[in-house]
Amino acid sequence: MSQIMVSERVKRLRKNPTILFWAKALLNVKMMNIVVTLFYLHRGLTLSQVFFLSIVWSVVNIIVEIPSSYLADKWGRKKTLMLGSIAFVLQVILLFFANNFWVFALSIALLACSYACFSGTDDALIYDTKKELKEEDKSLKALGTYYSAQRIFKIITPVIGVFIAKDLIASQFIIIIAVDLLAALGTLFLITRLEEPHHAMDVAKQEAGVILDAFTLIKNNKGLLRLIINRTVLFICSFILWRYFQKLFVDIGMTVIALGIGWSLFQLAAYIGTRHITHIFKKLPIPSRINMLNVGMVFSIAAFVATWFIWRNPYLLFVWYSGIAFCEVLRWPLFSEISNKISSSYNRATTLSLMNFIKSILDLPLLFIGAILVSGNLIYPYIFAGVLACIVTFAIKLKPHMYKTKSI
Repeated sequence: MSQIMVSERVKRLRKNPTILFWAKALLNVKMMNIVVTLFYLHRGLTLSQVFFLSIVWSVVNIIVEIPSSYLADKWGRKKTLMLGSIAFVLQVILLFFANNFWVFALSIALLACSYACFSGTDDALIYDTKKELKEEDKSLKALGTYYSAQRIFKIITPVIGVFIAKDLIASQFIIIIAVDLLAALGTLFLITRLEEPHHAMDVAKQEAGVILDAFTLIKNNKGLLRLIINRTVLFICSFILWRYFQKLFVDIGMTVIALGIGWSLFQLAAYIGTRHITHIFKKLPIPSRINMLNVGMVFSIAAFVATWFIWRNPYLLFVWYSGIAFCEVLRWPLFSEISNKISSSYNRATTLSLMNFIKSILDLPLLFIGAILVSGNLIYPYIFAGVLACIVTFAIKLKPHMYKTKSI
């Protein structure tokens, strides 16, 4: 390969993090998210059915998670991300017509396929890009910046979304879906501009043992297993609370507009936090930082539950809710950095997605419990989440000495 071609490739590779940053930003416009539970209820679903949609999500993830990332390791990161972008466009289109549980379930299934194609693949593309550029030491900062992309439009879109859908009527929801469709098409276009990084492609290994090697790594690495369990349980805590917080706050007196403005302010704080993740507790090893954030999450849930019983003020409750979500936001780049360093380059996407596959299996019983609890008192899922958070924070905490393995 000539020097000119190498130079051009390096230039294209250096654009990868920026292109993926904006692709992720558009992917996360999701203006519907700020009122999605209210939208489901408007279209005739019950709150329990909303939770069962989450179970559909997990089941589809279990089916497609590993195959999608095997494709990423064998077929290429870029092509897999393009496939995920197409699935995302199709699921948004379905929302125009969805009016019963099964059509929504199909939309969620496509969304899960899209997520599976991005899961692990996007992280692996960034990490392998930095590896080829010999800038692995900058991978955590790059991942933190990448995850902050989720906040770019999320700072703005909640406010715009709630002003559009302030009356929660059909025509307003259609406008929001149309905006989300344009953003999804923008994501697809940007993904086509990525440069595929090298990722130590050993064809013989890929044909014979990519998935087996990834499974063996997870099976034999106690630190990685602990990481999966830790991340899974705390994700479920956040997910249960996210899935119905809109209805909860509206029911106790917060206006839809106030909810959108409050969520935008939270996203701004989250954006600042993820942009500067390397400077937060920077003298501590990454597992210790995660443990501290887990403790913060437990405190926030406990404060939320206590406030519910003592003084049910929607705005104070929202502050505690934001604390729970903020801890979740700051953990993700740290989890990703550990996972990438432990896995090997040639099967990195498969290893990361096998972790998500195991997480999806663990999700199912916890989501099912959430679906049952939400049909009772609105505070029950928060108490359940608090118990789970306590267990994982104090009984399954991460141990720094388990995560000293360097990537291959």
